[in-house]
Amino acid sequence: MAVVITVILLNKIEYMSDKNNTRQLAISAIAYTSVSILGPLIIFGGIGLYLSKHIEGGKIFLFIGIGIAFIITNVLQFFKVKRLLKKMNKESDKKSGTQEEK
Repeated sequence: MAVVITVILLNKIEYMSDKNNTRQLAISAIAYTSVSILGPLIIFGGIGLYLSKHIEGGKIFLFIGIGIAFIITNVLQFFKVKRLLKKMNKESDKKSGTQEEK
């Protein structure tokens, strides 16, 4: 359930980032970063906490869950930055193309 909510929020944020308003872009970047950090942390940290409490193994499952969340967060951030760089390059090419025509 939490994964579905996270995916819906990420898609909503991606839609918001298509707008040209600088304030909207800043808010969507902050929201995306928050969701991409807290989503996996809550999901995998919660699973790790649950396993730690119900299976004799100490806190190892909690730390494994947090580690998995860290990896997923970095992957999400990497792909977001990659998309932003492509978008910035397109915008830069459009602006340089219109300036050359003048």
